[in-house]
Amino acid sequence: MRNSYALQEENFIHPQLHEKVDLQPYEQALKKARYLTFPLEEMLDLLYQLNEFELGRALLVNRGLTGYWRAYTIMYAPYMNLKHPLENWIINEAPLTRAVRETFTIFQEEIQKRLRDNMSLSAIPCGLMDTLLSLDYRHISNIHLIGIDSDAESINYAKQNVAKHGFRGTVSFHQKDPWNLGDFEKYDFIVNHGLNVYEHDDQKVILLYEEFYKALHSNGILIISFFTPPPTLSDESTWKNFDPKALQMQKAISNEILNIKWQAFRTEGQTKDHLEAAGFTIMDIIYDSQGMAPTVIARKQQ
Repeated sequence: MRNSYALQEENFIHPQLHEKVDLQPYEQALKKARYLTFPLEEMLDLLYQLNEFELGRALLVNRGLTGYWRAYTIMYAPYMNLKHPLENWIINEAPLTRAVRETFTIFQEEIQKRLRDNMSLSAIPCGLMDTLLSLDYRHISNIHLIGIDSDAESINYAKQNVAKHGFRGTVSFHQKDPWNLGDFEKYDFIVNHGLNVYEHDDQKVILLYEEFYKALHSNGILIISFFTPPPTLSDESTWKNFDPKALQMQKAISNEILNIKWQAFRTEGQTKDHLEAAGFTIMDIIYDSQGMAPTVIARKQQ
């Protein structure tokens, strides 16, 4: 039975929902912590609130966003009547959520202005494919979209999303490890949200970019984003225009309660070095208004 803070949009494609989360490990971790942003009672209250709505429980279970919940956070929830105050805060006020949503818009604008007839565009990982499905193809013909994801559930929801959008081009999906794409087909565009923020090993990130490089046609375009380090971690931090109190709340929830997986921060210089090591030429770097989740546009030149 779904609780009173269930999703509000009837037509949204729902995943299997988590009805109950064992909070004991989280409670124990908070009680053992040497430092907490807020008093223990307040931290426990935030934990219990996360267990009161579906997005919160998904975060507790996954310590990150699956393809479904990423689409929900960026594309759908901002336009919904969210009844739980903490969910509303995560969606509409959390600094990183706002940055990622702005970056999504930048991705759309940068892809849209480069669209031409007879192109193949791949989203890796594809999630629900919203980045590509939400583009305007009215004056573009013979487009092939390719979704690649290691998560079968995300691919299943992406297929449903294709039908929902009524996309008229060709679409194919492949369940693959992004670090091992193979060489069976090549693309004009690769769009990549999020993988680098889960991977702390710089060499593995370069290997990922090398896979993207191999999968692109000559002069193909890679569009990626990355998270820059907060001021507490780097003197080179580009973070700005944020509410310090909101940043405290984000830190308490993401770092101290959830121990979220997407904490592999990198500077612009590091990201440029990694892409260039993989063979790419940097064309442009576009920052969101908070300087947290820049977009990089890179080209394979041969």
